[in-house]
Amino acid sequence: MICLRCGNCCLLLDIFIVNPRSILLDGHLDPEDPWAMIPKPAGERCPHLCREDDHAVCAIHHLPCYQGTPCHQFEQVGPEEAACVMFCFSRKNIY
Repeated sequence: MICLRCGNCCLLLDIFIVNPRSILLDGHLDPEDPWAMIPKPAGERCPHLCREDDHAVCAIHHLPCYQGTPCHQFEQVGPEEAACVMFCFSRKNIY
């Protein structure tokens, strides 16, 4: 999937995300925190969503705690070289 960096998935998906309070200084999750992953309801903006220029950016995308998360594993059905359907869903950047 080709991400168009619209931010729609960060708003529209009902998904578990990394709890911002559970991120350690080294970028890993606190292994002792039972709430290291928290639910983000559809329609609620992800707290990691930032804006850089005119694009949506995940503030933790580069951190070790992002690896293996539902967001990291998000894929769409269709050709690998196809544009993300989340952008096409609303036809605009909603963030």
